[in-house]
Amino acid sequence: MRRLGLLAGLLSLSLVAAGCSSDEKSGGEILIGVNIEQSGAATVLGSAELNAIRLITDDINRDGGVLGKQIRLVVKDNRSDPAESKRQVETLVEQDKVVGIIGAGTTSATMPFVDYVEQKKMPTISMGAADIIVAKRKYVFRTPPNGSSFVAVMMQDLAAANVKTIGLLAVDDQYGDGGLRAVEAGSRQAGIKLVGTERFSPKATSYDAEVARLVAEKPDALLVAAIMPAAGKAAKAITASGFQGRVYFDGGAGAELFVAGAGKNAEGMFMVHSSILAANQLTATTPSALTQKEFFTKYTQKHSTFSGYASYSADAMHLMAEAIKKAGSTDGQKIRDALESLSYDGLTGSFQFSASNHGGASGDGLTVLTVRNGGWVLAQ
Repeated sequence: MRRLGLLAGLLSLSLVAAGCSSDEKSGGEILIGVNIEQSGAATVLGSAELNAIRLITDDINRDGGVLGKQIRLVVKDNRSDPAESKRQVETLVEQDKVVGIIGAGTTSATMPFVDYVEQKKMPTISMGAADIIVAKRKYVFRTPPNGSSFVAVMMQDLAAANVKTIGLLAVDDQYGDGGLRAVEAGSRQAGIKLVGTERFSPKATSYDAEVARLVAEKPDALLVAAIMPAAGKAAKAITASGFQGRVYFDGGAGAELFVAGAGKNAEGMFMVHSSILAANQLTATTPSALTQKEFFTKYTQKHSTFSGYASYSADAMHLMAEAIKKAGSTDGQKIRDALESLSYDGLTGSFQFSASNHGGASGDGLTVLTVRNGGWVLAQ
């Protein structure tokens, strides 16, 4: 399996060697659309993901581009709004004539346009986490691991901690729906009893009532399925309730964004996330650890802090470039076919797409981390 390296040197050499096919766009550029949350409720997520996309694109272009051409990003702000997200995708396809789309960053901003890109046969890689994004889709892929992968790692850790009962607090949207299904299935398989489930609106200002009802069931641990800023509000409500058990979030909570949003309430809470989040603690003795440390360092040096969302979009950019190279073309059907047959090690984990699997990275890159002294460390 080949390695998605940050330097992209070997990649770019092979891209140039592949040459340009007859159906390449003229003008010496390959246009890739980026539909991302640059404003609105998910700004912190979108900004971090756009930073990573630009970082990887600069590396690829510096080393020769793709098929002998430079990549030019056409960036659109979907304003964290589902309707605006669909409108921007239509603009990217019909006016900007991009060859592929990266984004959106969230499930809610991705779902409105998945049928449209299917109709237009536009290869698209989303950073949204819900499994439904790629269900029965031919042209849509995503990079975050499946919800079942996050839950499997959680359940292993819960079992090791002798946890017998859990409660679930899940946002009342498609992201929370996916989390609920994964937790119900994962807990049954692990023999851990789900004693209560509470759903909440992401627009609510307080989740105290929902948390109180869960705590009243006396679970050994609480699981939360939500992205920021809702995840941070959930952490505050759980702390205020006086709950003394273990508390777990999945990678959608945003890692450093979770710590910033939850503040001191995050201390001692757990998150299942790609091991890249703790890359500064990893001993780089394998190609995977070396690649993660390199990207972690480069991103941190440029943007002062590392984002837990960065690897999802960095992998999306790498995957799109690799698919264009493998296809030897910017034809949408050929790029789609190349994506579907890719087998690749990324920053988030390994990717093994197929006709029946357009989901994200495998769970092999996931680990359990905890907040200690205001920062993420590997859980012991």
